[in-house]
Amino acid sequence: MSTDHTNSDVTIDQTTKELALVFGQLKRIGHVFSPSKDLRQSELNMLVYLTYVSPPGTNGIRVSELGKQLKITSAAVTHVIQSLEQLGLITRTVGPKDRRSILVAPTKEGFDFVAAREQELFNRFQQLHEHLGTDDAQALIRILTKSIRFLHTYQDSDEA
Repeated sequence: MSTDHTNSDVTIDQTTKELALVFGQLKRIGHVFSPSKDLRQSELNMLVYLTYVSPPGTNGIRVSELGKQLKITSAAVTHVIQSLEQLGLITRTVGPKDRRSILVAPTKEGFDFVAAREQELFNRFQQLHEHLGTDDAQALIRILTKSIRFLHTYQDSDEA
């Protein structure tokens, strides 16, 4: 007799199946809440991050630091920077203290782009809030937060 206890030995109840289906559907509708049709997700992520770490009036952030913070390769950083620069959403400048370092920062157009997309995103979530009502919206936040914390334990154990 085998002592191997695999999940195939477990009977899955209907609620468990429904949870799996609902979480699968969340990914499929993610584009509804995507704040941009104009940029790839990697470009949007970088631009949004830049608007937070390089507010107007600052010199920007070093390209090497940007890769570390976003946990992406230097090749990926370079590719995304080139794309955003061609669109006029960021600028690259030589570091004032170290001429070997390159700094990137959003342009005014970059800040405006992010602000407009954020407004669209928040408008959609406002509509969801109104559709659910405050009590259900707060319950959804609580339940999703609790679910995300639980699911992160699997991600953390997979990375270990």
